Amino acid sequence: MLTLDHLVINTRFDTDAAEALFRALGYTVTPRGYHTLGSINHAIVFDGHYLELIGLPADGSATRPEIAASPLGADGLVYRTDDPQRTFDDLRAAGFEATPPQHFSRPVEGLGDARFVTVRLAPGQLPGGRVYFCQHLTPEFVFREAWRDHANGSYALAALHLVDVEREGYGRLGDPAPGFDLVFHSRVAFDAYFGALAAHVPSGAARYGAITIRSPQWRAIGELATKARLPFVVEAARSVAALPGFDTLLEFVP
Repeated sequence: MLTLDHLVINTRFDTDAAEALFRALGYTVTPRGYHTLGSINHAIVFDGHYLELIGLPADGSATRPEIAASPLGADGLVYRTDDPQRTFDDLRAAGFEATPPQHFSRPVEGLGDARFVTVRLAPGQLPGGRVYFCQHLTPEFVFREAWRDHANGSYALAALHLVDVEREGYGRLGDPAPGFDLVFHSRVAFDAYFGALAAHVPSGAARYGAITIRSPQWRAIGELATKARLPFVVEAARSVAALPGFDTLLEFVP
């Protein structure tokens, strides 16, 4: 079973706007992080996993080619690993091209350096977005209790919606552990499932289109979305917000 570590929204050079947007939606957003790889980030932390807002310094002082070349919006699916070298070997044995384990870190004010090891599938191995595996060497610097308390009640990432992506390729990686699903749509099915809000997700290429989040306050999030001037609908068993500046939909369910 594959355990979710985090999902990634690529903000490119507009990380300030993404941070403000998620705060307006009622999320506790971690202070800005500065990776030794050159990227910047914020995290929205849940119990054992998180949503990462990743970007590049607006002044162009640093860059990461894989982020600059990736689609705006939801573009990263990251599973947990406790043995990066074994993960690398297993991926190669399964016929995937992957990068060897890579070490990097980011300072966390008052605590020290949060340190990570990642194994990444080479671009083009699986359509839709970037797929990689992450080991946390200092999980206590990431999964802090104070950062898991969100005013909108959100407590878990439940699904990633993939558009015009075949299930078979991702299935070769293994099955997600219970509690998190990959949902595969044709573009026609995606448009039908999300209705008019699907127009805020560009068509024409395989991509990650939406993220499902669990919250007992899923109806009330609409008030926050309205104040943030986001397109939003409330239905019988879910609500959906569009993030037009980031080509992504957020689905909220109980």
